[in-house]
This record gives sequence, structure tokens and C-alpha cells, in this order.
Amino acid sequence: MNGLFVTGTDTDVGKTWVGTNIIRQMKNRNINIIPRKPIESGWPASRNDEQFTDAYRLAEAAGCLEKLVSVCPNRFVAALSPVRAARMEDSALSLQTIKTQCLRDLKENDFLYVEGAGGFYSPLVEDGLNADFSSALNLPIVLIANNRLGCISQILLCCEAIEKRQLKLAAIVLNQVEKAIGDTAMNNEADLKDYLSYPIFSLGHQQTTLPEPLIDLLY
Repeated sequence: MNGLFVTGTDTDVGKTWVGTNIIRQMKNRNINIIPRKPIESGWPASRNDEQFTDAYRLAEAAGCLEKLVSVCPNRFVAALSPVRAARMEDSALSLQTIKTQCLRDLKENDFLYVEGAGGFYSPLVEDGLNADFSSALNLPIVLIANNRLGCISQILLCCEAIEKRQLKLAAIVLNQVEKAIGDTAMNNEADLKDYLSYPIFSLGHQQTTLPEPLIDLLY
């Protein structure tokens, strides 16, 4: 199965921002990419506000808004961890359930894009973390981090966890979530290369075109 699992070092690192651009650039290469965000908490009560959800953005990028329920079958109102938000609605999801949902109706030549919730070790379902879900799918991983002071420790810890699970880390993306103010001598990409041999890509603030070598690595 061709595909990738997009995760982060933490919440609010720009997984969906990067993911929508991965999807668009793959579509430009005529790749039939199928997005999945199996669980999303903080889901709006009004359908008019669905456009602000991560799943909607992924579906829109892939041109499959009519299949939004397949992109994200599990939606919870409370803006909390998926496990706690689900419990508040008397729901209990398992790894097997969301894996089955992600793989449903896939065709041989489809490319599966799966996006987790929160960081790599964040709780996801009753019997597992995002890391466990990644292991269950066994897809190459794209690890996204907010390019800021302190992210090196987070990235190294995630890389160690990925390696211990014998999963493939396809690329690390340093995403400039906040606009940089003034000059800075910080260069996390250069510093990480002292410790890691994985491909590392740095993105500018709200960069909408990803480096083509990154897309090359993913397909």
C-alpha cells in the first residue's frame, strides 16, 4: 500500500497546513491521493462551520468534499484529546476500528494520506496512541515540528520513538508556524543534521509550495 502517515512533535505544529500542500502537489502529479483524518475533536456543531476543520481542508485539497464523512468518520465537539472528547459523547474507539475506516474502499493505485491528532505520543483511541496507530498502518512517516527554540529535543525524542518501533521516517519538516521577528542566529535544520541523517526540510511562514524534493521522497 502506498501512503504516508503525518504526525507532529506536538499539537499546533501545522500538520494540516503542510498536509494540504502535500496533497495538492501530489494531485498536480496525477497521483490519486485519498486523505484520512480518522478522528477530529473540536468539531463545530453547525455544518456551516465545517470549513474550518482540518478534515474539511484535507478533503478540499484532494477534491473530495462529498466524501467528508469518509475522510473523518469520528467527530467530537469538545476541543480536548480525542480519547477524552469521545468519552464525553459515550464513544470508545479502538485502533482496529480506525484502521478499518482508513483502509475502507481503497483501490490498488490509491495513495493513502493519514493524519494523526496531536503529537506522536498523544492519546488517540482507548487502546493506543498516535504512535500505535502509525505502527498498525506501517506507513512511512512525515514528522512535522514548529521551527522554534526547543524543537530539537522534541524532534530527537520522536525520532528515537519511531526508530524503536522500526518504522520508516521519510522526512522531517520544520514548519515556521509563527512569523519570525527580526534577525535570528537560530538554524535548527543545520543543528539537527549534526544528530540525524534523515531528510530535513525548512518551510517559511505560511509557505504554500513545498520543496519538490520532499514530494519526490514521498511517492
